[in-house]
Amino acid sequence: MRPVEIHQHLQRDVLGQEETLRFVSVAIFKHLQGEKYGNLLLIGNSGTGKTTVMRAMERLYQSQPAFAEYRVVVILNANTLATEEGVVDPHRLLSRLEERARQILGDGATAEEIGRTMERSTVCLDEVDKISGMVGGKPYVTGLNIQQALLTLIEGERMIHHVTVFKDRVPERIAVNVDTGKMLFLCAGAFETLYDQVFRRVTSPTSRVKLPTETVYENGEVQIREVFTLRHHFKQEDLFDYGMVPQFLSRFDNAIILDDLNGPLLRRIFLEPEDGVFNASRNFFRNYKIDLQVTEEAARKVAEEASLSRRIGARALKAVWGRIIKRFEFDPFSQPEVKKDGDLWRLVVDEAVVAAALRPPI
Repeated sequence: MRPVEIHQHLQRDVLGQEETLRFVSVAIFKHLQGEKYGNLLLIGNSGTGKTTVMRAMERLYQSQPAFAEYRVVVILNANTLATEEGVVDPHRLLSRLEERARQILGDGATAEEIGRTMERSTVCLDEVDKISGMVGGKPYVTGLNIQQALLTLIEGERMIHHVTVFKDRVPERIAVNVDTGKMLFLCAGAFETLYDQVFRRVTSPTSRVKLPTETVYENGEVQIREVFTLRHHFKQEDLFDYGMVPQFLSRFDNAIILDDLNGPLLRRIFLEPEDGVFNASRNFFRNYKIDLQVTEEAARKVAEEASLSRRIGARALKAVWGRIIKRFEFDPFSQPEVKKDGDLWRLVVDEAVVAAALRPPI
């Protein structure tokens, strides 16, 4: 598959984040071609879709028979590479890869098959910002050690790892060589203070950066505002100040800033995915033989309310929708909005229902 075809598949599971998906599509293509470089670092607020992108990659490998040997995908917290005592053990990652490989290949797999499948895996490390070398203004030695271990793995290291195989149903440990340079690494983190850090740099008296302006009409007045976006002012050096080791960052092809989710995109995320917030709620009410519907205006207001919580992105949809739907979930047939419709019942969540639920208490 070419990058444009991979991109089309990923779009089925990920709404928005078009630029990020293009980078990820090229990274997957390079991985499938056996090229060494293609590793990515994703930067974005919680709820902007970092984990969704990782899951979409996993579903892509599962859906294509030609990708059978690339189906080992692990998603784990970067901090789990260290023990509670702060000792970094790369074999923790290899053990997870081995476990996933044996799940896919079955107990009859040979040590060579397991090792080869491990080498072709995709490693997704979340919360990589939590392994910064600085925490609270103080050096964080464990974070530095994890970064050092990861940069070695990403660059490529041939490691001896003992895998478990079964001969006549008897487990046996056999040593295999695993080349980590053949793996695709996708690291992601919120880097929550990075926005403020870059903003201070850009707006400092010595920066000489002139922010673009926009004209808005608000409260009956025309206002001119300066516009700052992290995407347009971010520099690789900002991550050095954050506490990321330069050698670690150099192992990535690109560091990508994910878009914050606006109201129209949140409306799509609310309504369209089969496992999304609204459709999960529809499935719940089917147990009561209730057909749940939501009007376009109501869905727009839910999305607008969720967009106010920029820090948690799409996760805000659950909180907003929960405030609206909870009374119906608790006792639906006592609510006047639940009406008989032939052999079934119908609940239409309209603008009035949303407004009443979101109205602040007096």
